Amino acid sequence: MVTNMTSHPLVQVMWTEFVSCEALCSSSQASRNRMLTALQYAPEERPIVAQLFGSKPHQFRESAMLLRDLGFDGIDINMGCPEKNVNKQGSGAALILDPPNAMVGFYDAIVRACQEAGLPVSVKTRIGFHYIDYHDWINRILDTEPEALTIHGRTRDEMSAVPAHWDVIGDIVHLVKDKRQSTCVVIGNVRSKPLDMN
Repeated sequence: MVTNMTSHPLVQVMWTEFVSCEALCSSSQASRNRMLTALQYAPEERPIVAQLFGSKPHQFRESAMLLRDLGFDGIDINMGCPEKNVNKQGSGAALILDPPNAMVGFYDAIVRACQEAGLPVSVKTRIGFHYIDYHDWINRILDTEPEALTIHGRTRDEMSAVPAHWDVIGDIVHLVKDKRQSTCVVIGNVRSKPLDMN
């Protein structure tokens, strides 16, 4: 974790930390204080966007309101982290799966909970969890009109072990273009000039 404002400039270009909604909403003041310390930033870091991970819409809402009050310029929802510890909590890439007790409109509820704070919201995700399967839930995310969709061109199980699926990425870019309200950012296996996705 980036522990103080002095170290932020040293790592902000190379590394992105995300923030646990559960820790931000914790009844433990010590846990909240650790998160609030990690969220401190200097004016020259603006525009500044916080990336949240979690699995409960009400915690996303509470976290988003807090980030707004702290002066953040936007919120990025992490639906792509492949780490087992994050996924065990039903967070990160685990949000790609339908949680057993998920309400109808689960993705919609998470994105809209953050949008209630009045900040721009983006979503970072992958092309599937165990296998490539994205049409339904990517469309559900796009229906919430996020400012941007960041897509990693591999499944959660693939991690970074295989080349990105550029054919799938191209299809998703076209889905985003058809919706005409979001920007599409591609990550994972990008080593040269952007490819033409037309």
